[in-house]
Amino acid sequence: MDSKVDPFGKIKDCISNNKNFVLQGGAGSGKTEFLKRTLEYLSTTYPSKKIACITHTNLAVDEIKSRVGEGYTISTIHSFLNDTIKYYKKNLHACIYDLFKLDSIERGSLGDYEDDEKEMKAGEHKKYKKIYEKYASSLYSVKGERAEKVTGKRDYDKDPEGYNSQLNGMITALNSEIKKKIDDKECDGVRYNDTRFNSFQDLTFGHDGLLDISSIVFSKYPTIAKILQDKFDCIFIDEYQDTNEKIVDIFLNKLPFQKRILIGFFGDSMQSIYSDGIGNVGHYVKGKVLEKIDKEDNYRCSQQVVDFINSLRDDSLEQKVALKRLEDGTYEALDKRQGTVEIYYSFAPEKPKGRLSPEENQEYKAAHIKAVDELVSRALNGDNSYRLLKLTNKSIASDAGFENLYEIFNARFTDNKEAIENNLSSLQLIELCELCIAFSPSEFSDLSPNYNLVISQLKKQKFEIRSIGDKARVKYMFDTILSSDLSLHEAIQKAIEIKLLKASEKYLGYLERRSSFLDGVLKDPDYIKFKGLYQDGKNTLARIRDDLPSLNQYEFDELDKKVKKEIFFHDLFSKKIPFQEVLNYYNYSNEFTQYITMHKTKGSGIENVLVVLDEYFWHNEYNFRSIYSDGFDATKKWKNQKLFYVACSRAIKNLKVVRLLSDADEEKDFTSMFQDPIYIALNS
Repeated sequence: MDSKVDPFGKIKDCISNNKNFVLQGGAGSGKTEFLKRTLEYLSTTYPSKKIACITHTNLAVDEIKSRVGEGYTISTIHSFLNDTIKYYKKNLHACIYDLFKLDSIERGSLGDYEDDEKEMKAGEHKKYKKIYEKYASSLYSVKGERAEKVTGKRDYDKDPEGYNSQLNGMITALNSEIKKKIDDKECDGVRYNDTRFNSFQDLTFGHDGLLDISSIVFSKYPTIAKILQDKFDCIFIDEYQDTNEKIVDIFLNKLPFQKRILIGFFGDSMQSIYSDGIGNVGHYVKGKVLEKIDKEDNYRCSQQVVDFINSLRDDSLEQKVALKRLEDGTYEALDKRQGTVEIYYSFAPEKPKGRLSPEENQEYKAAHIKAVDELVSRALNGDNSYRLLKLTNKSIASDAGFENLYEIFNARFTDNKEAIENNLSSLQLIELCELCIAFSPSEFSDLSPNYNLVISQLKKQKFEIRSIGDKARVKYMFDTILSSDLSLHEAIQKAIEIKLLKASEKYLGYLERRSSFLDGVLKDPDYIKFKGLYQDGKNTLARIRDDLPSLNQYEFDELDKKVKKEIFFHDLFSKKIPFQEVLNYYNYSNEFTQYITMHKTKGSGIENVLVVLDEYFWHNEYNFRSIYSDGFDATKKWKNQKLFYVACSRAIKNLKVVRLLSDADEEKDFTSMFQDPIYIALNS
């Protein structure tokens, strides 16, 4: 086809030829509006066709319904999959073992670690430890038994194959027990539990489990795929880049080829900033499974922002300013779509040479962040109309009201954003926050109370709202959580006690792992001695060596991790973190505050945006220098560049970017990529 053909004309051609397609449109391209046009075209041209439209959140479902009406099956991916498979109880029962079985450990080769024996030893023990921890958690969940303490690296290194074999034997035995218990249970109870977690005791599966078991069911039972095919003629997936690869595989590979369903994807690979999404469907395009259709319009950004974000893309799509149709039928003037893009840079404080003490390291970090803040202030020059997008750090945590939460995680984890999400999810705090926001939204969220979600959750706890008294009790339940000074864990305990939530197996397993760890270290005299010295200021190997001369660096690092883990578990369950801070964090991460994080930055347009292109010492996770300098891993480069693209593309009119550089070589790379950057000499 001619590349200049109107993209909607290409969609119509694909529909008439029953050809699967992917509409690739950049930020602000009006992809959802195009989806609406596609549905309207089908309803008038092919009125007998049965159509399903799938997206990722209930909010997105509501938005699409508001645009296209109720004449279609419009649902989240989870609702769609559950409605498809939930009646096949025997099939689900036959597949659910695959959700709960444990994978065995396989030893890697030296080549997997670039022939570095030291790296191999560290990596293989880390892998062993991770699989052992999964085994221990499953053992407790299935049999209520505690596993022995995981073997340390020193002993493991003496006989890694022996320890792997021993662990595989235990896994095989436990898998047999899991299989037996599943076979002994009736198939009628197997179902989606509409939570984040799988439950072995109930034989139910959560959000991720639904994706996994759907993939298994469609692979094992082609008849179910045929039934789905008989039910729909067209299935459209919005924001395809965030769709799990297993689900894309179902739609493109597991459905029978004859008289196949037409599959249409709408999205943008450059906006794939979530690790669990497929991101790119380029290999399906190359394999002629999908027809790629580029949508070049940009209805959001100014001409200057459009030109800038085009330079960040990794594909052939080049967006152009598209003028919006006004209410009176005329189009906006091009001069109304003008703005500015300004790039500011300076140099970071020089890092002292050699190994830094913790105090020196903190001083250096404080100096760096002070320099970033000064550069931001100088770039803004008193203009308060900009919203700042930056990676989460101490200062933004303080501003957004979750400083203690941030500090406790930051003291233990390098990637504290992922750690916060994982721990809060395991402790059911994200679930509780979702309910609290549904009942009483933040003033910054523009959301209305979602009482349907609240009622649905209460029904799971066998609580029916039939009278004014019942409503009063619900209000009391939420007031007990929201209008109190409960700590993080006290809030969860209270929510479970008043039957607002049901304790999940993952939550109970987390408590067991914490208890088991604390019991172990408090009975270990070597650890107790180390901890005493460590807390007296002997917190480096050099400082502690006189007291513990036989200690090597690896042993010190392992004990150091245990001290931090003990402190973390103690602080996490103490009064140091009020539940309100968790709620503040949830609001912040969902942009229900005036502050925005780059970690989860996809969303609506913002008039004026300042992107702070600084890692805030997240060096293992982010390196923005990779965007404009050579010599970096391609996967990491595009992870950083996509995040930068998404952040910048939110600017409707004016965009500012600030960056601290390390040296003259980086300055050369930076100024080569970005036109006319503005240098600012800092006072810091």
